[in-house]
Amino acid sequence: MDSFIWNIQLKEYIAKVDQTIDIDQEFINYYHSLATEANQLVETINAATLAATLPKLMAIDEKCTLVIFYIFNGYALENDTALDTIQLIEQEYKKTHREKYIFDMPEYETWSISQRII
Repeated sequence: MDSFIWNIQLKEYIAKVDQTIDIDQEFINYYHSLATEANQLVETINAATLAATLPKLMAIDEKCTLVIFYIFNGYALENDTALDTIQLIEQEYKKTHREKYIFDMPEYETWSISQRII
């Protein structure tokens, strides 16, 4: 399972890229809870659960990506705390996920698993 974003060691990864960044414990705790949830979901995947589980994993993947983005680029707003930024991530992850896709076709959204993010 090491190949998933949620399984990287957040602190070590950030330090490898930029040793001057100090990560708030709230981000570490949030990332760890996402990783725990994702790994539990991965363990449940089978033919019967794939369609329901994959969108949940995609949501976790997007949240992890946003955590890393905000750590490297500053919080969501200048005076925000890590908790404010985490709240924003929870509110906006579906939107940021969908922005990655250039399609604006209702039939695509109906059938594509990439658009079923939970």
